[in-house]
Amino acid sequence: MSLRRHLGKLLRATGEDGRPSGSAHAPGSSGETVASFTTEVPWPSLRKFAQFAYIAEQYGYRYSGLDPDLRDSGTPFFVFRRLPDAGERAARTRGSFPGAPENGRLPGMRAWPLPVLTLPAARSEVKLLLARIVVDYYGALGRQRMRPWLIGIPVVFLLFLLVNGELHATGLRVAAGMAVALIVVLTASRVFMRRRRATYRRLLERSGLGPPP
Repeated sequence: MSLRRHLGKLLRATGEDGRPSGSAHAPGSSGETVASFTTEVPWPSLRKFAQFAYIAEQYGYRYSGLDPDLRDSGTPFFVFRRLPDAGERAARTRGSFPGAPENGRLPGMRAWPLPVLTLPAARSEVKLLLARIVVDYYGALGRQRMRPWLIGIPVVFLLFLLVNGELHATGLRVAAGMAVALIVVLTASRVFMRRRRATYRRLLERSGLGPPP
């Protein structure tokens, strides 16, 4: 999904585009806009999600971390809360960047469509948003328990051998090697996430921003 499409999703879901929507976040019958927008990370890149967070704030919706109502879900969900001056921000942004949700230039981004690069004036804000997102995202993943994986990976390989009639010494050795390799990769990814999260926590502290709880 592109930044522009996800921006359109936010604007439709919150009613900021001025059109009625059938989504769960749509404005009510009185036409009022909702106070927040919840989303998972729709890209493999957290940096792109940070760019989206910057753009969303220009339209009056500020990144506010993990959705407290969905903390226990298997997938991290993030909430963008409506700012008190959201209407003025959105109007100002539409005036400066007409047609941005369709095919115009996005706030803080370069004019060419691909790749989407941040303009120098917005880079510091995007970098701090990325730091907050990394701390939140890796923190949520780090809270997930590893025991189901440590049990499940060997069981899956054992069932595979059983179904394919390969339950012999050679097959067991191969399966054990592959299971150990996957567990090592999983463990290494946890170590990488912890170190990267610590790096971005220090960046937030140096910037005078308290790290997320």
